[in-house]
Amino acid sequence: MNPPSGAAFPPVMNPPSGAAYPPVMNPPSGAAYPPVMNPPSGAAYPPVMNPPSGAAYFNQGYSQNPVYRNGPPSMSPPTGGRSPFKKPGRKRRFPIWARVLVAALALFIVISGSLYAYYQANYANSINNITGHQAVHHVNIETTDSHGNKQNQTTSNDILSGKRINILLLGSDNDGKGGNNGIGGSPLAQTDIVITIDPTTHYVGMLSIPRDLRVTIPGHGSGKMDFAFSYGFQLGGKDFTNSVTNGAGLAEDTIAYNFGIHIDYYAWVGLSGFVKVIDTAGGVDVDVIHPMVDDNYPDDVNKTGNTVYDYKRVYIAPGPQHLNGVQALEYVRTRHSDLVGDFGRSARQQQILSQLKTKLATPDTINKAPDLLKDLQDALKTDLTVSNMIAMGNFARSLDTNNIDRITLGPPTFASSIANTTDYAPICAPIRDQIAKMFDVQSKCIPQADASTGAAVAQVTNSQPNLALTTAPQAQASLATSLQAVTNETTERWQYVDPKEATHTILNLMLASVFGDITALE
Repeated sequence: MNPPSGAAFPPVMNPPSGAAYPPVMNPPSGAAYPPVMNPPSGAAYPPVMNPPSGAAYFNQGYSQNPVYRNGPPSMSPPTGGRSPFKKPGRKRRFPIWARVLVAALALFIVISGSLYAYYQANYANSINNITGHQAVHHVNIETTDSHGNKQNQTTSNDILSGKRINILLLGSDNDGKGGNNGIGGSPLAQTDIVITIDPTTHYVGMLSIPRDLRVTIPGHGSGKMDFAFSYGFQLGGKDFTNSVTNGAGLAEDTIAYNFGIHIDYYAWVGLSGFVKVIDTAGGVDVDVIHPMVDDNYPDDVNKTGNTVYDYKRVYIAPGPQHLNGVQALEYVRTRHSDLVGDFGRSARQQQILSQLKTKLATPDTINKAPDLLKDLQDALKTDLTVSNMIAMGNFARSLDTNNIDRITLGPPTFASSIANTTDYAPICAPIRDQIAKMFDVQSKCIPQADASTGAAVAQVTNSQPNLALTTAPQAQASLATSLQAVTNETTERWQYVDPKEATHTILNLMLASVFGDITALE
């Protein structure tokens, strides 16, 4: 480094004149220098540590900073406390995936709650008003199978689990015929059909008991079969459902007492329900093969007469026809206007059944499912559950309809006219044989009158042998059994079922009851 041009060097500083230099300091006399410390013999000198060259000298610690023998002191905060130099951080947030999961769960709960509320409002109430209503029995009648074993009520939720079951299909007016409006009167059962199913062998039989067949009605003596439901209905008071369950119970008791057939389940349909369903669905289209004329059609729906047994004239023109509910019912029920008798009636029923099922499968009608169920709330009652009906529908689809046994206890084989009446008397010998074969039971038949003279048999009282009124202990046992059955049914009824499947299943049961045909359950 040369000084800048023109700059003068600082003057040479000489000691002041006359000043003496400091004296030379010699060691004291006799003092010895400290001994020279040589390393022990054989000890190696430590290696010479040369600092790194260049800027690395300062970067690697060879600076004027303090030197620590054991490294710099630790800067960790005291145990159990926060470092005074550390600022408090922000609260830790949930990860995004957790927030998304919580939001999705909340949305699912809201949607599920809405769907549940919709199901309860539009389906559940109607379904519960229709299903699970146990028949009420007032007498204790024992029946036995062909092996002498007592027949008991089926209690399994799987009704097709192996035991033979018998189901009573009841169809009646419920529109106020002759004061029999279901409130102040008592409807008559025009249809009493017992379906027997053996799940093991896939045997199915259908026994139709004519409404005019004279039978012994427990507690009421001899009368027409249609009055069994009517007498029981009167015991239910003004509660409609209770009246139906009492009517069904007495109808079951009458069948058990007269023919030895134990009934496991029942289904009752008011014919007005069929009319409402057809109208709600918008009617049905059929091709009428020939003119339908019936001057003896029972006037029991939207009636014009005032007595119990009013009749009216029915006429349906041939060709393509659009039928409303009343017309469709007349078309399938009329017995006196078909050129081929009951075969023609069965064909008409299948025709309406096919058209109605096609109509019920359309989107417009499916959307009316809540309305269809509401139509049936007071027109269809059963002790079956929806799952029972679904199981029966699946079973019906596996059947060969040509192998279903169908018997009607009417003239000339199974009944004969009673003089001076419109009643029929049972011909017991063939009835006992047929029932024993069809139901695998120890059948019986109660004679009612002499066909030639019309003389009625003696009135049957409650003290007649084989017919015991329910005593207190029996009533308690019956009540306990009924409560257990109701508990089982209630538990199942609260289970969620697909609304559309439930609607179709219930409609199929209605059709089976109206037509008296198990194949309607398919």
